[in-house]
Amino acid sequence: MLETPSAVRVPRFDPQGHRMGPVGTLACQVALVVALLWTFGAAGSLFLPTSVGMIPLLLVLGALVLAPKTVVLQLPVSFSVLGIITISLASLAWTVDPGPTSIIVRGLIPSVVAAALVAGLLPLRDVGTALVWAVRIAVAITVIALIIDPTTRTHLATDQGVDDYAGWHGYFTHKNKMTPFLVVGISTIAVFDRSIVLKGGTLAVIGTLMVGSTSATGLSAGFLVVVALVWLWIFQNSKRDDLRTSTLFFSASVLGLLGMVAGSFASLASITSAYGKELTFSGRTYIWSASIDAIQRRPLLGHGVGALFWQQDVSPETDRIWRQVGFEANHAHNGALDLALQLGLVGLIIYAVLWLTVFRKAWGSLSDRPKLAVWALSILFAQAFMSISEDVYLGGWLTLLVLMKVLLLRRAESLYAPPVAQMTRWA
Repeated sequence: MLETPSAVRVPRFDPQGHRMGPVGTLACQVALVVALLWTFGAAGSLFLPTSVGMIPLLLVLGALVLAPKTVVLQLPVSFSVLGIITISLASLAWTVDPGPTSIIVRGLIPSVVAAALVAGLLPLRDVGTALVWAVRIAVAITVIALIIDPTTRTHLATDQGVDDYAGWHGYFTHKNKMTPFLVVGISTIAVFDRSIVLKGGTLAVIGTLMVGSTSATGLSAGFLVVVALVWLWIFQNSKRDDLRTSTLFFSASVLGLLGMVAGSFASLASITSAYGKELTFSGRTYIWSASIDAIQRRPLLGHGVGALFWQQDVSPETDRIWRQVGFEANHAHNGALDLALQLGLVGLIIYAVLWLTVFRKAWGSLSDRPKLAVWALSILFAQAFMSISEDVYLGGWLTLLVLMKVLLLRRAESLYAPPVAQMTRWA
């Protein structure tokens, strides 16, 4: 559907001078797969050691040793990427709870750095292959977990007087952790999977998992990302046949708008359902109000990455928020508030710059980099929607955003360099 633009004609690069070799390419692809599975928490409930987060970075550093100098020297530099990584690391100095912050930072930042390096080293086709495999593996792990482990098909309540509640989540810690990843999976498989059979099968399984999750936010976001993909595809092709696509384009736009409005009401109603509380507007405002009060206590730099809402050895700040809310919320239930709580207004501004520049560059790339642009924009639309009620800015989402930013900074002749499978033709 979306192919390399015909205007981009890639010269025959010398494989040893301008491309990663097969070993380096494979190492980078494995690194990206591990980074995404790790930061999105595809096996989060298994409580794997934090050292797993170092594996992607070690693999990419090994690939860098094998990379030609011409490849390394062309790595793009993004100040917003450097800024969000720096402030995340620096939050170790002012966090209100050093233990959780250290765990989160050691698990997240190496994978984010690895994703940035992979995006700068590999052509889009190789990156797309790794993204597809990350989704397939996560889906396979989740299906296996649902089959062999009954606890992955429901959520066990920890508070007294609160019943267990339904919702498939696999080895993700919660259904609202699984479904956002599946939303990313829909866009990734639709854009990058080159096998029609595997594409259809994977999307069918993702749809089944979404329904089994019973997550209103996830289902709404899944619907939105499908509409966004159709809308962007029509918009990207509309210049070629305006008369044929104008009606379909308008219909998709209206459908997407209605879906966003309906999904917003659905997601607002589901915010406190995980805690067995009444699904009311006031329940949501309690969490937001307590979060805003906490932000005001540390407005500029926040409380530290992952420092709040930690369930073990609860910090005084977390306990204060929970007492104000009336129950143990897992996060601020809003992306911007959650980010400001962790990194303050400074971190929120840096992240906003990163997000907006990715959006702007992706929108401007619809004509010459359609696959990359449609994939990035559809995910950004879904992320913005889910951020109304979920913490979808850090973790795997930061890994994805950094990956997008570096890919969009690449020059076309390197981004569309032939994949490693074709290099033997020119050796």
